[in-house]
Amino acid sequence: MATPAKRQRVAGPVGGGDPDPVAGFLSWCQCVGLELSPKVAVSRKGTVAGYGMVAQESVQPGELLFAVPRAVLLSQHTCSISGLLERERGALQSQSGWVPLLLALLHELQAPASPWSPYFALWPELGSLEHPMFWPQEERQRLLQGTGVPEAVEKDLTNIRSEYYSIVLPFMEAHPDLFSPRVRSPELYHQLVALVMAYSFQEPLEEEDDDKEPNPPLMVPAADILNHVANHNANLEYSPGSNLPGTGLGRAWSQLLPSTPELSSDGGYSAHS
Repeated sequence: MATPAKRQRVAGPVGGGDPDPVAGFLSWCQCVGLELSPKVAVSRKGTVAGYGMVAQESVQPGELLFAVPRAVLLSQHTCSISGLLERERGALQSQSGWVPLLLALLHELQAPASPWSPYFALWPELGSLEHPMFWPQEERQRLLQGTGVPEAVEKDLTNIRSEYYSIVLPFMEAHPDLFSPRVRSPELYHQLVALVMAYSFQEPLEEEDDDKEPNPPLMVPAADILNHVANHNANLEYSPGSNLPGTGLGRAWSQLLPSTPELSSDGGYSAHS
């Protein structure tokens, strides 16, 4: 695997950090009505990377693993500056369509009283993401030549820089009371784009809306810590106007074996992965 480029590490979203981020997250889940099965645990132990969801005992096919109230989803429509983002919607249009969510994340990350702070504490360290866009250009070319990835990354980087300097930075500078100087950083913006690429979801369009533009991405606490694999043992389901439940799948596993306890999904619910 390529060695990530050396770069300045941007401070995490929770300042000094919660001494027990899992306990803080679980307490937050209770407060906001995010239901977790007593058979699962959020932990670093037994996971592929970072925090994951692990079965502590056998889970039967079809059992509910978690249910996320819609109010807990983090999007341009639920964030603390949703009204402003809606009023400025025309000025925030971009090729990616991700600018409103990214501005929502930039604001909530530095907001002292953000409702999502306990959720952010489980995020991977933004300065340690290993997406190829953070590799030195020479390393991308040497290791990925012929795959089409270097060309795709260069195109992404060009678009990211364009969106940041033409839309995002002017917007943040126009609202200095909502965006502290520490989040007005192209590096942090790049890191959040990579995070959204890997961890965000999209609400599926209704059948009669198939000819419309895709829904914008959003962040789904709990769902985004499932390991993303094809041979998965958890299924994400979407319920319009209700909760987003995750249920145990019977077709892959009759139960979760002690030797393979980490829960995984195929990134359903239109995941960006």
